[in-house]
Amino acid sequence: MAPRGSSLGSMELEERTIERIGDRCEVCGTPLTTQELQAILESGGPVLCQVHRDELVPVDDDAGDAA
Repeated sequence: MAPRGSSLGSMELEERTIERIGDRCEVCGTPLTTQELQAILESGGPVLCQVHRDELVPVDDDAGDAA
């Protein structure tokens, strides 16, 4: 007879952090290059091709504080 609690089965100890992203630009639908995909994974940013990524305007959070 098996000891009580031995029916747990195998357990993975490491958290799975593999992210799934699309392989096409969210704006124009063009297939992304390997370099574009790598940049998206590193930045955690939107799934955009380089053309649309270059069009992003950084938001300055301090702009509204100056009065």
